[in-house]
Amino acid sequence: MQTIFRKSFSVIFAIFAMLQAAHASSEDALATVSKATDSIISELTKLDPEARTQDKVESLVLTYIVPAIDEQKIAMGVLGKYWRQATPDQRTQFIARFREQQIRTYTGAFKAFSGEKLVFEKAVLSPDGDKAIVKGQFQQSNGNQVPVDFRLYYNKDESKWLIYDAVISGLSMVKTYRTQLSERLQNVNMDDLLKELANEQAAPQQAQR
Repeated sequence: MQTIFRKSFSVIFAIFAMLQAAHASSEDALATVSKATDSIISELTKLDPEARTQDKVESLVLTYIVPAIDEQKIAMGVLGKYWRQATPDQRTQFIARFREQQIRTYTGAFKAFSGEKLVFEKAVLSPDGDKAIVKGQFQQSNGNQVPVDFRLYYNKDESKWLIYDAVISGLSMVKTYRTQLSERLQNVNMDDLLKELANEQAAPQQAQR
């Protein structure tokens, strides 16, 4: 009887421990998104609009947003089958080029900040607990609300949650870029695409001089 009791207690304890771990992971996933977005918005509210220069906002994006993102996993998702076909050097170059594009995108979005708020719900974990979705609402100053969801996975090597996709108004950033690049790669090779992305990066920099 005691043996059965001990086994039953062990099972209950194990289930309780898993539930506790899942809860902690859920909170950690939410914290990853909240910390990144709340921190940059907090910094922006301290700045006058004229002080929100390209370099300043980009610096904030690099400090708070980029560390919460798994750039390689996003790059892999964006390229899809073309990632498997790319050489190691092409993969490295694409990660760098796409990283620059993401930084420009986030910098442009936060540079236009005018008091909007991002409100998030508790993260929803996948059945095995290694992925999560953090649903949010982008509350604009005119009263409109835009759904913004972040998809994360738990990186065991780094022991932290990382974002691998953002879904805005139902549109996945990764899928949208993958469609665009897939269409482009039907007409050009990977090296040509990398040159195009490099030229796109150079154009805004030259315009700012």
